[in-house]
Parts: sequence; structure tokens; C-alpha cells
Amino acid sequence: MRTAGFRIAATYGFGAALAAVVAAGPVLVTDVRAEDGPLILEVPHAEANAPAPAGPPTVATALPPPPPALPATAAVPEESDEPLTTGIDEEPAVAPPPATPVFVAPVPVTGPLDLPAVLGFDPSHAALAGIDRPALQRFYAQTGGARLWTGDGRLAALVPAVTGLIADAGAEGLDPARYPLGLIAALFAGQADGTAEVLLSDTLIRYVADRNGAGLATVRLPVDMRELGAPVDAASLAARALATPDPVAALAATGPQDPGYLALKSLLAEYRDLAAAGGWPVVAAEGAKISPGDYDSRLIAIRARLMLADGAGVTAGRADHYDPALIAAVKHFQLRHGLKDDGVIGRQTLAHLSATVEDRIAQILVNMERRRQLLPDLGPNRIIVNIPEFMLRYYEDGVLAMVTPVVVGRTKRKTPLLESRVTNIVLNPPWRVPARNAGEDIVRKQINDPTYLQSHGYTVYFGDEPVDPTTIDWTQVPRSRSIPYRLKQAPGNGNSLGRIKINFKNDYAVYLHDTPDKHLFRRDMRALSSGCVRVQDPFALGARLLRDVPRWDRERIDAFIARSTETVYVTVVHDIGVRLTYVTAWVDEQGQPQFREDLYGIDGRIARGLNRPVRLADAL
Repeated sequence: MRTAGFRIAATYGFGAALAAVVAAGPVLVTDVRAEDGPLILEVPHAEANAPAPAGPPTVATALPPPPPALPATAAVPEESDEPLTTGIDEEPAVAPPPATPVFVAPVPVTGPLDLPAVLGFDPSHAALAGIDRPALQRFYAQTGGARLWTGDGRLAALVPAVTGLIADAGAEGLDPARYPLGLIAALFAGQADGTAEVLLSDTLIRYVADRNGAGLATVRLPVDMRELGAPVDAASLAARALATPDPVAALAATGPQDPGYLALKSLLAEYRDLAAAGGWPVVAAEGAKISPGDYDSRLIAIRARLMLADGAGVTAGRADHYDPALIAAVKHFQLRHGLKDDGVIGRQTLAHLSATVEDRIAQILVNMERRRQLLPDLGPNRIIVNIPEFMLRYYEDGVLAMVTPVVVGRTKRKTPLLESRVTNIVLNPPWRVPARNAGEDIVRKQINDPTYLQSHGYTVYFGDEPVDPTTIDWTQVPRSRSIPYRLKQAPGNGNSLGRIKINFKNDYAVYLHDTPDKHLFRRDMRALSSGCVRVQDPFALGARLLRDVPRWDRERIDAFIARSTETVYVTVVHDIGVRLTYVTAWVDEQGQPQFREDLYGIDGRIARGLNRPVRLADAL
């Protein structure tokens, strides 16, 4: 059976390249390896006002250096009657190739620039109403303070190539309508040189900013749902690109060039082709589950849908029969969407099947924007939690060391997006219950069972004084964060944090921890916590984080937990980064497109804020 990976890889030409990368072994992208899967979010691309980083190619490193100085011209021999060769077997003399012009970078201007005078344009021209004047000042100061695109400008011959690059912005998941190329062409044709000059430069700066993730900063999101990279000075970045021997190639190299981004770019092209061809069959999200062996009219559309990416073939029997071949295709589809691959077409499988190709394109566009963010480098030792995937990955010395499922915050108590560093590990942690949890959750449980607090190891405090919970009329206690009591749960097997907790500094009082509710990890949808991240295998992770801490190896940790409920804080000795991130679309190491549910609605908010076109075929 031909799998979807081969079909997709063959279509977008990514599979072979990625297979070669994987076959060659781990590939570093700064400090993040290709094995990061959906989480390659630290890929450095050209950054303004910063030296070129070591590692993979960027604008500063990937482009060819200026050509070396030409060799000294050989002395011309005096005229002679002697023949130029000394034998008939010698090759005839070959004329040397023409000399390559020596590239000379522009000299930046240090003083103030009167751009209207230097470039010859009217600042009040209607076409220039929205230009970024401070950015243009920086741009022209760094490019020599003279015309570039018009008259005798040194880049006048490159105008078609530069505007062509900008016109292809849709291939990068950008919106070509943001760039007034038609107006620029009209200005050039009308010989409005100064205005055309300035408008093209302004448009180029905007394009470079968009390639480097500036769009996400314009989207309004709650602070705990934002994951913004460092701001990029697009004017300086564009100026540096234009100062190279091949400016167009340098401009095309701005922004991310890592395998994960390029795979999404290829996937975008394929899905847009699918959309232009009419998309895939619509599958209704409602209805009863379909089990293997069932007959159901919806299976006709499901089979046609899965023929495009998941290996479903034409059946020799009835099209509405859930036969073994279709079961295999459904299981493949379920794995690509983070679902339990049991072959049962239930509510979650139907929900993913009901997504249109346009829905997936919008999801790809948002995740391409995420990959444009220049996020801080967490270093070789790091914990990455991808919230929509319900997975944690730990990298040790730059190598993927473990992957484990997690439980994250439910939609009303979201796990925040953040970056931090691990501070310590707590063995046998007590739980100081947040006021919201105490008021909204535990008060109700105490009302339903008057022995709940005592039987679960809670102490009730009013101020600093402990209070007997049986003396409180809990029906009169506010079921909100305004509860006047504090609750603390003693360490032990029944503690809500389990037996181990991993602390990192943040403003949200969240952390990684164990849990007594191990059964939750058997679910495929694990947005079930109050915001903290519950880890399926926290002791394996904790032992790795305590690497090189004397006397705290895995054996000692297990022995201590087995004999004691004493609370112990152990400080880590290594610098270990933490990132709680949100990635909902990527292409895995096997070339398979992976999609996850937009749990917190962040994708939707970003998509509406960016307002990027889903389909471009009719416009290009």
C-alpha cells in the first residue's frame, strides 16, 4: 500500500530532502536539532543590529563573500617573430575570461539626510502617505545616502528581480496585496523617479519585516497567549542584504530557512493546489461513531477524503462498508492528528475529518508565522512542552533525551505560553492551593462530602491560624477566588502534585509535576489541568534534571520517595531552559503533515489578526 508520506513527499519535493537530512543523522539548527519535530522554534535568521551568529546560514553567513581581489596581470612579452607555440601537439592558447568586477560595498552616511532633496521626491505625494519615514532614514543612511533604484542608482538593473521576489510573497505565506507593486510599476513607467524610488524602498522594508515575523506583533493577544520573538530592524536588515554581492539572493535568505519552515512552505503549496482543484470531500462532524465492520453512508465521503493523504484505496466491495483497508487509513489519519489510533471514528476523529482544506491552509499560515519568530536560544539543555500536542521533550546536551505525554490546562484555565529556567526539584511537595482552585473546586467537594478536606490531608488556615474545617459552614463560603481561607495539602501519595515537582520562575505560579491521576494519560485529549503541566514520567525527567547533583541519582530518588514523605528541595546544577509553546501544524521526520486542535483559540485569533489570504491561485 502506498502511504501518504510517499505521496506527499513526492508532491512537495520535501520528503527526499528531509529523508536525506534524517539519514545523515542529527542536524543542528543553532542549538535545536531536527529531531525537535514541531518545536524547531529557535532557528536564527537575520537579525538587525546583531553580529552574524555561528551555525547555519543567515543573511550574514549564507551569502557568498565579495569576490577576491583579481590576480596581478602578467607582464606582456615584447613583440617577437617567434611563433606563440613550440610544437604542433600543443593546445592552442585560450584567451583568459573577462575580468569580474570587484564588488564595493556602499559607505554608510553618518550625518543627517535630507531625503526629499537627495532622492528628489515630494513628501506630500499621495502615494507616500503611509511610508515609514524613520525606517527610510535608517535604510538610506546605511545604503550610502543616494538613489538605489532610479536614474544612475547602483541597483537600478535589479528592480525587476526585487519586485518579482516581493510579488512571490504568497509562496511564503504572506499577503501580496500588502505591497503596492502595481502603483510602483506605474510610477516607474510615468518617470516619477523620486516617488518610485522611495515607495519601492518602503515596500522592500515592509516585505523584509513580514518575512521576519513582524506581523504577529500587530495581533492583539493576551500576554499569556503571546510568543513573540525579538523585534527585527527590517530597514537595517534590508540595507545589509543590499550591501552584498547578490542582493536578491540575500533578500530571499532573510527569515527562517530551517527544514521545519521549508516543509510547511511546501505543504502550503500542495494544499493550495488541492484547494484550487476543489479541495477534499466534506465530512459532517456530527453523528454516531462508526466502528470497524459497520456500514454507514458517511464512509463514502470519508474514503474519498482519506484517499488524498492517508492511503485509502478504492474498495472492491461496498463503498459504505468500513473494511480493513479503510480502517488502516483511518488509523493513519488518527496518528497524524494526535488521536488514539483505534480505528473507531468517534467525535474527535469526525471533528478533524470535517476540517476543510481551507481550514488547514489557515492553520499552516499561522504556524509559518510562529516559525518566523526569533525566539531566545534556550541552550543545549531544555524542556519543550507543546501544549496542543500534549507532549514534553527534553534535550540534554543538544540531543533529544526523552519524550513523555503531559496533561495541560483546560480551556478555562489555560497553560500560559512562557520561557524560563529550571530552579529546583521538590521531592514530596506540599500543595498550597491557589485561591481560585480552593473556591471553585474544593469548596464544592467539601459541601458534598464533609470529610473531604480531612480525608485528603488538607489543613485550613484563616490568616496564619489553622481552623477546624468542621466548624465552618461551607455553604456560606464564596465559591470563587475571594474565599477567606487558605488551604494546604500535606505531602504523600494522595497529594494533587504527586511526589515530585519541577519549579521554574514565572508570573503564573505554574510548574511541572507528578499526579496521582495516572489514568488521565490514557486519553488522547489531555487539556484537563488547572494550568500546571502534569508529567507522565516525572521521575525519569527529574533524575535527568538532577544530573551531576551529588547523591541524587534515580536510585536515590526512588529510595527516598519509598521511605519518606519529608519535603526536600534539590537545586539543579545545570542551566536548563523551559519553553511552554503552542504549535498546531508541522511536518514530521517521515514527511507526514501533523495537525492538532486549536485548544485555546489562539490560531483563530492570529489568523483573523493577520488576515492572510488562504487561496492565491486566482490572484496570481
